[in-house]
Amino acid sequence: MFLYINWDGFSRHWYEKARTVGAGTPNLDRMIALGASLENHYCGIPAITNPMQQTLVSGAWPEKTGNCYAYFDKNTKKVVMTGRLNLCESIAEAALRRGLSCASVHGWYFENRGCVPGDASNPYIQNSLPNFETRVELLLSYLEGEAVPSGDVLVTIQKRPNFLSIYADDIDTVCHNGERLPYPQLQRAKTLDQWYENLVYTVQRMDKALGKLLELPDTTFALAADHGGMPYATAAFGVSREEARVPRGAELMEAIRSAGLDAYLLKSMHDTVPADAQALVMLMGTQAQLYYLQAPDAEIRKRVLKSIRSLAFIDRCLDEQQQQAYGSWKGFCDVYAVSRSPYFLGGVEVNEFLGGSHAGMEESIMHVFCAFYGKGIEQGLRVTHRTTLPQFAPTVCRLLSIDGPADAKGLILNEILEEK
Repeated sequence: MFLYINWDGFSRHWYEKARTVGAGTPNLDRMIALGASLENHYCGIPAITNPMQQTLVSGAWPEKTGNCYAYFDKNTKKVVMTGRLNLCESIAEAALRRGLSCASVHGWYFENRGCVPGDASNPYIQNSLPNFETRVELLLSYLEGEAVPSGDVLVTIQKRPNFLSIYADDIDTVCHNGERLPYPQLQRAKTLDQWYENLVYTVQRMDKALGKLLELPDTTFALAADHGGMPYATAAFGVSREEARVPRGAELMEAIRSAGLDAYLLKSMHDTVPADAQALVMLMGTQAQLYYLQAPDAEIRKRVLKSIRSLAFIDRCLDEQQQQAYGSWKGFCDVYAVSRSPYFLGGVEVNEFLGGSHAGMEESIMHVFCAFYGKGIEQGLRVTHRTTLPQFAPTVCRLLSIDGPADAKGLILNEILEEK
């Protein structure tokens, strides 16, 4: 059996912090010591859950899956949300195509994409369980032959699945620091120290539950993440709380206009854009997407990029060609800009609590955790060269002894396999 474990929002940085505090992370350490760890593994843009999760399971960047979270359609003049869109084949679909059986516990990217609610043979299993600990218990109950919820019915295991997956967003919810937190022991963070404490606590709770899964016999494991996170609107990185709590969208717009481009700031997804607008800017927390509605000349484009890049609160600013180097969908935007910690651009409500985001390009966002362990995996291997999310799915399929996914563009990680 192959078990794919996905921890949404699990930056490599969160692992490095958690493993050196208190009880540490013995089970993650075990995976790394006795398996294969991707030490320099990176996601793409936008570093947002839906696009990067679909990249993980298809082996293709958003340029192929079509999922970029949100974009402004220049023809319809409307904002389009891409939801769970994936134009590519998933790991589970590739497995079914080759006659293997699948099951998914809360792994929404396989729902009706290989695993079906109510289908006892290849079930999508889900209920209202709030965290990784409870979902692990649900997975183990399923493997032990107990009836578990799938759609509107209860199903029992028909045979041990060839491919099984489990998803948890504990870390992601802690990063966002909203009203929903995965454990009753946690309180929303008001300072950066509290935010890090919550992250470490959550990783260590998840690590303890992970130990139960690693005891499953005759199993190959992979634990992967889609993105990491960054704090904003808090005192950090040499910036005072007062300065960090000021949205920088107005300054961004002034920089664009000073470059000779009259841009319109989108106020809401249902906002009507003026017919004579030269450009449009869409803000979402720590990222901004700029669209040219009237094609400017090359000199203005250069001035716009230079003006945005000169802003102290901007971390990265990419034109369309530079975005594509990170796997972006071709219709994503003309200019993509992200703030650095602890700044934000706008479009979010700031209150007494620290803000958390992953729509950026900081190292704590882009550098994600990924490790393989168990049957068929080289032991004690640390892959130090740069690897990326699209390599995950074709490697999993190779471990399942099948081809695919059909649309995968990433190269198989042959070095981690016992059988090359």
